[in-house]
Amino acid sequence: MVKAYLRYEQARAFGVVASPEAPPVYDDTGKHLVTAALERLAVWDVRRGVEAKSLLPPPRESGALPAVTRIARAEGSDLVAAGHSDGTIRLWSLDDASTDVLLKGHRSEVTALRFNASGSMLVSGGKDTNVVVWDVVAETGLCRLRGHKDQVTDAVFAEADATAGGGAPSAGSSGVRLVTCSKDATVKVWDLDTQHCAQTVAALGAECWSMDVDPTGRRLAVGTSDDRLHLFAVNRGYDDGEEEFGDGSSDLSDDDETPKKKMARADENGARVPMTQAQKAASIADASNLLTPVGHVPRSDKSRVSHVRFDRAGGGLLGVQTVGRAIEVWRVRSASEKAKRLKRKHKRRREKEKLRAKERNGEEDAETAWDKDAEPGEGLTAADELELATVVRPKAKARGFAWAPRQRRRPGIRAVVAVLLDNNAFEEWQIGQDADGAVAEEPSKIRTIDAQGHRADIRALALSPDDGTLLTCSHKGCKVWNPEDGACLRSVEGGYGLCAAFAPGGRHAVVGTKSGALEIVDTQAGVQLSGMRDAHAGAVWGVALLPDGSGFVTASADKTVKFFEWRLMDVEDDEDEGGEGRRELGIAHVKTLQMAEDVLSVKVTPDGKLLSVSLLDNTLKVFFVDSLKFFLSLYGHRLPALCHDVSSDSQLLASGGADKNIRIWGLDFGDCHRSVFAHEDSVTSIAFVPKTHYLFSTGKDRLVKYWDADKFEPLLTLQGHHASAWCVALSTRGEFAVTGGHDRAIRVWERTDEPFFVDEEKEKRLESLLEEGGAEDDGDDDRIAAAARENASANGGVAPAGAEAGMAGRKTLETLTAADQIVDALDVAGHERKRIDDHVRTNGRNKDANEDGDDQEDEEELKKALDEFSDEEEEEDEEGAEEDDDDDAADAVVVNSASLSAYGYNPSYPSGLPPNPLLMGQSPERYALSAIEKVRAADLEQAVLALPFSSALTLLDYLGGWLEAGEKTELTCRLASLIVRLHYVQLGATHRARAVLLRLRPLLRKRAKELRDLMGFNLAGMNMWETHLKEGGGGTKKDDDEDENTANFTDELIKDEDAPGLPGWG
Repeated sequence: MVKAYLRYEQARAFGVVASPEAPPVYDDTGKHLVTAALERLAVWDVRRGVEAKSLLPPPRESGALPAVTRIARAEGSDLVAAGHSDGTIRLWSLDDASTDVLLKGHRSEVTALRFNASGSMLVSGGKDTNVVVWDVVAETGLCRLRGHKDQVTDAVFAEADATAGGGAPSAGSSGVRLVTCSKDATVKVWDLDTQHCAQTVAALGAECWSMDVDPTGRRLAVGTSDDRLHLFAVNRGYDDGEEEFGDGSSDLSDDDETPKKKMARADENGARVPMTQAQKAASIADASNLLTPVGHVPRSDKSRVSHVRFDRAGGGLLGVQTVGRAIEVWRVRSASEKAKRLKRKHKRRREKEKLRAKERNGEEDAETAWDKDAEPGEGLTAADELELATVVRPKAKARGFAWAPRQRRRPGIRAVVAVLLDNNAFEEWQIGQDADGAVAEEPSKIRTIDAQGHRADIRALALSPDDGTLLTCSHKGCKVWNPEDGACLRSVEGGYGLCAAFAPGGRHAVVGTKSGALEIVDTQAGVQLSGMRDAHAGAVWGVALLPDGSGFVTASADKTVKFFEWRLMDVEDDEDEGGEGRRELGIAHVKTLQMAEDVLSVKVTPDGKLLSVSLLDNTLKVFFVDSLKFFLSLYGHRLPALCHDVSSDSQLLASGGADKNIRIWGLDFGDCHRSVFAHEDSVTSIAFVPKTHYLFSTGKDRLVKYWDADKFEPLLTLQGHHASAWCVALSTRGEFAVTGGHDRAIRVWERTDEPFFVDEEKEKRLESLLEEGGAEDDGDDDRIAAAARENASANGGVAPAGAEAGMAGRKTLETLTAADQIVDALDVAGHERKRIDDHVRTNGRNKDANEDGDDQEDEEELKKALDEFSDEEEEEDEEGAEEDDDDDAADAVVVNSASLSAYGYNPSYPSGLPPNPLLMGQSPERYALSAIEKVRAADLEQAVLALPFSSALTLLDYLGGWLEAGEKTELTCRLASLIVRLHYVQLGATHRARAVLLRLRPLLRKRAKELRDLMGFNLAGMNMWETHLKEGGGGTKKDDDEDENTANFTDELIKDEDAPGLPGWG
């Protein structure tokens, strides 16, 4: 019989305040800060310093959840987008912490993420050099833009704002431009209307790492790997005038000409009119002149730029963060200041020109010479627009920052900025200003949030005897946690802890440090007691408790194994005047075992008879505890054994080494039962499950593995850590395991009641490998496009359209599965339609006997048939005898020329033909449509692309029936456009497709026009209500009489007798 095991699953993860990969973002109120915490998003209440929400994605069937690498928030909304290391993008709602949208468009890590101003579009860039534009509302990808030759580092939308600019784009163009930068030292401008690269700025001379557009949309700041900050002017040929760029807010234009110009490219229903070739050329021409260099300013920090962002709260500041500890805050000069500087510059130039003209032509021609050579408006540079105001210098290396919204500003405070640190913490700084509005020279730190995590990796952890307290050790001390909810109870400063163990009773713990000291920690009081600073001359690598509870044994790099015992020590307090002192737990050295090599780990068997140590010479040695006499020598590891553990029955010893193997030894004769290749890197820790021969192992390959030491095979591979896993601890009953690692995360793995079999886990691992390998085939399209661009560039020609723009989606296992489901549904629907047609041709449809009857008679007849059918089934059960009649008569009852069977009433089937139970009472056409509806909107494009041409043609034929019935007009129109675009050549060469296309053409236009009219009518109604509410018709009134009149007006609108007369009511 196959043995079943109980599964371990991750229950919770804590200890991470903020991952350094993704810069944080504020919410609209400024009260909460969203940070990346490895695979999840942490929403922090910055005033209280506590985690308000944790946004954790649903678990995957195989593989660890990818880490968050970029965060973006839509302005004026609670929508947050998180880009992950595997190329996926997940959309979150901060209000209810829900996520329903997962976008897959990149093959590697997402390195750039940005919403547009309205939040309806999202752009992402990745290490795969691709830029993908997403439609947030439709939850689908719009296009994939190719052109960069290295990692895309940032992206930003440059949109036409009619209210700010006083103009409109050219007819037929939406005016949306996309600007991207990359490590290939280029900045590209993309025209999203034509999906082409319209402008490339390649004169920066260094890698571009970040950029941002100022709130007015007039300037673009680009940070590079050198010591310069570049500034570009965002040109708009349709603008009526230059807008202010600086501290002051711009005046909004109330000209009615702007909406008219914008409506010039829309019809009477508000729908976009397709662009003509002339309009496309004009749109590309406008985009090709979008950026004009203004100049650059030298930065004070010479290291490369990591993050550039403007303060959109109206502070007129620009933040430039480098890879060091500095965040430079630049002040954007106001329009009046720029005019003064420009006037002085012109004056100095005029004087120089006069001097030169006087020397050349004489004094009488000096003024004429200046008037001829002068160029008004020339000479404005980046140094005239930006000045360094202050520098924020946190205590650790900065990895990102975020400007707080306007709600956080107070009198005397110019701006508030949150700084993400490299040591698992973040700080809030405020930048003050004086009475004249000048920025204060020195910013001040408001708060630091770092208590909920270690500053460095977790090297050791220990569970108390009652499993109620967890102790973790790191670089500068240890922390006490509640493993049930992950709350940090206390923090104790100390040395670099490498090992730890709880004393009997669970209140005190001993910690071995890298300096060789032994520290005694009171976990309830959160203080460090008097330990032993000179316990060892080298690092303490291991500590093991004696089974009788009298003391413990330590292993050190000074080639010694020392025995210590617990004692109560007298401590004198300086504060006590009487000098009586007090007693506290301490330790005393008992004996020492000298070894020939460094000791890496130590264990004492649970029966208290044997002592085992692992040495630097690749061997393990076993001694008797009482006499310290040598017993066994275990050799076989090719590299030192870094860890080992002994089972509860003292029969097995498991060791893991730097040779990536786990060896199972017998302690009776010292024989090696089996050597197993365990991890892809060094094995860092091993722990047996109490009272079993199951064990957990961790490795530098980020994996936690669950083993059966009797069968020498892996049971589970637990993936969760994003860096080396250093340590593992088991509860006293084996109900849960706790692991810690280099990613500073503490993960709790709980044992569930779900059984599993080893063979099933092997199949899942193979499927995960197949899924990872299948993603590599998706790069063929990018390689072909890159080759086409290089060929066109070498020949001096223009690259084809597909070389720069492509499909936004990516082929995954989900899209292939969705394509298979669509093909299966089409086959079942086609088979059932053939059955119905054959039955109709053979027998004909039964005509209704009561054609002149009303609907009430039909319902009574149907009810009567159902009662008779149920009575017949009851009689058959009672009698116990069943006679087999004709299949059609037994399975179906004729009611109004439709079939009624044990599966219900299906009007799509003729009389005498039993319906297929797979259709669940639906018609064949509706069954095929329901299968397509189940496909996610983001995966539909790639799923249709994977369909064979025969299935695509069949699907195109079904679209006509769905359009005639008026079902899912938007989905059917999208499918029809997609299939025609993908199979254009084959459809033109297939004779059968002509009739299908001729049938679809008028239906598509008709249904699309009906849907457009409906949406236009609803929008007009909503605009009417908005206007009415703004005018005060439905709002709160000061006078009671007006309140009563408003209530009467509202009541009149919803009276039942008046409702049918209202247009569009119901």
